[in-house]
Amino acid sequence: MYHTVVLTCGVSLLTGESNVFFIKREGFPKLHVSLQEKEITSSMNEDIEKWVRYAKSIAHEVNIRPKEVSAEYSMLYLLRKRGELSERPTIILLLTKTVGGIITEKLLCYLFEKQFQADVKVLYVDIDVENPKQLNKTIGDYMWKLSNALGQGEPNSTCFAPIGGYKVMTSFGYIVGSFLNYPTAYLHEYHQILHKIPPIPLDINDDFVHENIMLLRKCQKDYIKFKELSPFEQTCIEQYPSLFQKEEGLVGLSPFGQYLFERTKYEHLFNTRYFVSKQVREFMELNHHQSLFIIQQMRELVKKLKHGEGRLGEIMHEKQFPTINQQKVQYHLYKGASNGQTVFRLAYRYDEKEDALYANYLWLNHNRYERDAAKGQGIYQAKQDFVDITDLSFVVSR
Repeated sequence: MYHTVVLTCGVSLLTGESNVFFIKREGFPKLHVSLQEKEITSSMNEDIEKWVRYAKSIAHEVNIRPKEVSAEYSMLYLLRKRGELSERPTIILLLTKTVGGIITEKLLCYLFEKQFQADVKVLYVDIDVENPKQLNKTIGDYMWKLSNALGQGEPNSTCFAPIGGYKVMTSFGYIVGSFLNYPTAYLHEYHQILHKIPPIPLDINDDFVHENIMLLRKCQKDYIKFKELSPFEQTCIEQYPSLFQKEEGLVGLSPFGQYLFERTKYEHLFNTRYFVSKQVREFMELNHHQSLFIIQQMRELVKKLKHGEGRLGEIMHEKQFPTINQQKVQYHLYKGASNGQTVFRLAYRYDEKEDALYANYLWLNHNRYERDAAKGQGIYQAKQDFVDITDLSFVVSR
């Protein structure tokens, strides 16, 4: 039973000549505007509203011709007919930010709420097919919004159907679905046959990300000249065409690369800023041979905080100390890993809004940590001079 349905939408509702709401159907008000138009004036809005009002006045025809509405409507109609749609489903629509998208949204919302008692939510995406560089960026944004939409449900109770819109929305939609383990539903509209395509497992080796983080970050920020990269970096790009895109001698992350590294489990490597106090900075300089271990542990902490992977006893270890005044705690204690000889313990604060980790006090010795932490060292107040080491940390890790 599907409780959530995620649909990418096109304008078949308006363009199919045999459809109920065919935009050039006799009797309909004229729309003097392209369905692909993005800049919408007040006069265009008036035309749109007039057209939609008329369309709603004949919506009763949908009951007579349910297979002649649109691919999106047919999907829900078929699911309900097969007994696979819950009584009050959540429907999430992804539409292009165009005249056609706005009209389609208004009609589909009206029909889905009326016919299927659905709670309809809408996400607009801006797909720029005229500029290759801009297209990459907009597809990356689309993939991010789609993953958020899919996150409203879970694979067993969500029907994911990227059936409308630009072709890239369908192809990249399948990639996002596969990455998140969602099967893809496809409807053969003419014959009203529903196909379900299973997800293909997609992932990437974590070691690759850590070993090539400098290259990935450079390509994330902007397109760079391929010839200016080292032979090792050029080889890496050639070997991973799904992650990088070359255009006229320039190279950047592909839409999938952007989505994969910026929006998922690797986001703590790309987006988070890392700040350290004077104590932590001097401690790292004094224990330079442990720098990689320290940086990796900070990243692991952020990953646990962002994705809810850390146990309370790990990320708020101060609660295990009866002598600590919990009301005065400004910095939590993280009980990290051991690399065989050294432990990692950190007094920290994570600012979710800034996406920034503030490392206040660091220990690599278990006994010293136990003594200091019990007295509230590094927990009650900030140490001096926090410095941003984000870029330096990538140099250290390489």
